[in-house]
Amino acid sequence: MAVVTTKSASITAMDSTPLVEITSGEGISGFMKTVNDSVTGVVGDSIASIYRFVRIPTTAKVKAVKWNLFTASTAGATDFDVAFSDSAVDGTPQSLAGGVVQVSGPVDNKMFGSATALTATTKVNADITFANTFLAAHQNLPLWQVLVNLLATQFTADPGGYFDIVAKLTTALTVTAGVISMEVDYVQGP
Repeated sequence: MAVVTTKSASITAMDSTPLVEITSGEGISGFMKTVNDSVTGVVGDSIASIYRFVRIPTTAKVKAVKWNLFTASTAGATDFDVAFSDSAVDGTPQSLAGGVVQVSGPVDNKMFGSATALTATTKVNADITFANTFLAAHQNLPLWQVLVNLLATQFTADPGGYFDIVAKLTTALTVTAGVISMEVDYVQGP
């Protein structure tokens, strides 16, 4: 056994000579932004229905993703994905607009959850940041770069514009449906 002192990459950079400047939100403080909203699921919403919760810049460095389920359904499940904005005016390339970002396969990215049940008891601020393919190291990268690292098939550099955090139903809602909300904390990237 040994007593050690281990430094993170950001502290190692700050201790170096000459000093290495660190970008905001990448191991050094930055202004945290929070965005949240909700969607009401309706009985009969079928597989592949998409609920768009929040829109964030492609350069956002995601720090936390939480969701709330206020009324559990008797059937229903969803993937939590990153999709391209479907706006025609926010700067998102129209050739990419609207669809879920595809990764190798190509398949939906399912970054924050895969086949997550909507039948469980209600959820309050359930943290899904690391529920699937998003890792701790991804928190210091712009979201577009995280998707490229996960082998995005539609782009290799910042596509510009915005991404939406969405739920894409993998099992239809039946008998009961209700409000689902999402909150994302991020630091704006350069």
